[in-house]
Amino acid sequence: MFEMERPPRARRGDPAMLAGLALLAGVGLANLYSSSYGYAMVLGRPPSYFAVRQALWYIPALVVFLASAYIPLDFWRDKAGTLIMVSLALLVLPFVPGLGIVKNGAARWFGYGQLTFQPSELYKPVLVLYLAHILAKKRERLKDVVYGVLPPALVVVAGVALVLLQNDFSTALLIAALALGLFWVSGVPLVFFGAAASVGVPLLALNVLTSDYRLRRVIGFLAPDFDPADLSYQVSASARAIKAGGLWGKGFGQGTLKLRSVPEIQSDFVFASWAEETGLAGVVAFVGLWVFIMARAMRASFGAADPYRSWLAFGMALYLGLQTLINVSVVAGVLPATGMPLPFFSSGGSALLSVSAAAGFMYNVSRDPGAGEGRPFRG
Repeated sequence: MFEMERPPRARRGDPAMLAGLALLAGVGLANLYSSSYGYAMVLGRPPSYFAVRQALWYIPALVVFLASAYIPLDFWRDKAGTLIMVSLALLVLPFVPGLGIVKNGAARWFGYGQLTFQPSELYKPVLVLYLAHILAKKRERLKDVVYGVLPPALVVVAGVALVLLQNDFSTALLIAALALGLFWVSGVPLVFFGAAASVGVPLLALNVLTSDYRLRRVIGFLAPDFDPADLSYQVSASARAIKAGGLWGKGFGQGTLKLRSVPEIQSDFVFASWAEETGLAGVVAFVGLWVFIMARAMRASFGAADPYRSWLAFGMALYLGLQTLINVSVVAGVLPATGMPLPFFSSGGSALLSVSAAAGFMYNVSRDPGAGEGRPFRG
């Protein structure tokens, strides 16, 4: 008698990756409370104001994580084209009168009242999902730049252009970097990168030189003593907080510079509070945890069943890793201030949903049936 072949059983997933992500999320929320309670009281709010708001966002973030972690990856692949079109359409909403919200000269949000959403945060993981799908689908045609590479490249350009129009330069650069990283690992010919650099670098310089705000940021970075109270005050203050932490830090909740020196510390500069309170030991632990999570993501990527899954895990890890590296580099004074949130640490609902989706997809690849074949990059 003939026996029917049994379908492959779903793997349990990578428990080490899951534990690392859970630890990161928990520590991030605790650090947000410690870093923000002073600023909350200055605003006349309860000490736990920012932490409670962020904790409420953890509920939909958990739903997003579970959806991206447990819904089969083939389902998400089938929806990749629709999702990228929806995310591009959402990028237009900040410009719609009555829906769009302008803060500090940037039109990055839409919503009503206290409920706002930043669509560029959604675009980042959706773009990785789309590129992993389309590059795997066109794998045999990627040597043909015009027909194989140009269509997905135009999707990237459209997203970058809309984000630039929102006056979000740093996110536009991150999106471009994510796309180039995925184009690279998928084996796109080098001529494409030469052409992209010949167009992108002059446009990058033009965007900086024609924007008074961005030019002042660069000047403040290159000459921090030129006008520290204006151009580089936040970066200088965060650097002082990091140095004040010493080897072991001042202790959880005992930081003082966060109370008076670093404006909006609950947002992009939350890592300064972590460094002040936990010291060099805490910084090393933070970096070690991220390195561990990235290593588990790369393990999932190289052991994936096919290029789509492999590049999906790689792209999501690249997204989280790059954003973390940029944020910490800014806080440490290595890069000009960019307004890039620290994943799982900075306050902000849209950013939390975005990084939760990316983390979920990484974990999903680790539990995908048939993993273990291994897929080389660039070919």
